[in-house]
Amino acid sequence: MRVYGDYADTGHAHIKQLLDENVVRAILNDIKRDCAPSDIKINEPNRHAVILKRKSFEVYGPSYTPLKFLLWGLTPVMEKLIKVPLEPTYSFFRIYRKGDICRVHSDRDACEHSLSLTLGYSDDAIWPFHVSKELSPEVPAPTDDFGDTPYADFAMEPGDAVMYRGIEANHARIYPNPNEWSAHIFLHWVERHGQFADEAFECGSSTEPVDFVFA
Repeated sequence: MRVYGDYADTGHAHIKQLLDENVVRAILNDIKRDCAPSDIKINEPNRHAVILKRKSFEVYGPSYTPLKFLLWGLTPVMEKLIKVPLEPTYSFFRIYRKGDICRVHSDRDACEHSLSLTLGYSDDAIWPFHVSKELSPEVPAPTDDFGDTPYADFAMEPGDAVMYRGIEANHARIYPNPNEWSAHIFLHWVERHGQFADEAFECGSSTEPVDFVFA
């Protein structure tokens, strides 16, 4: 794993090979295997987010436990990189189709610190991820481009990730996807003692005390 960029200063950084390529390929194969036989087919879009121009196929942590485990497992890694205690909020998997774009936007309070992880491209064509070089506390309506605001362009190979301040850093994929499909996981955290701490564990888990009774 190699980190390029000063996250503390700019609000974003590129993580090369956060996960080994064989690991992300296995994750992608597991998602396809587990989701394809169910009522939601992997090739049938099921959600239409406002930042997209058409429906996409998505799976969220509460309905697919391995995504929650990945979010929890990467929490110590993110804490080490950011140097702040974190709590996980939620994660989800999305497949984009050919020609898709992701409009310029910022995220809600549960996304204080975020990670975009690329799993794979059907045609091995890199599809860049873009993050604004200027941080802003405002939440603008999604737009098709950054206007006059400068932005960073990240070419992400499978296993690469970009960490960014989801609330303050506008981000997007403004160029059409050159692949028949591309697969990505998005993971989000809040600071344990920060102003958004109440957003923690939105992933569908409880932090209530647990007691096991043995018969």
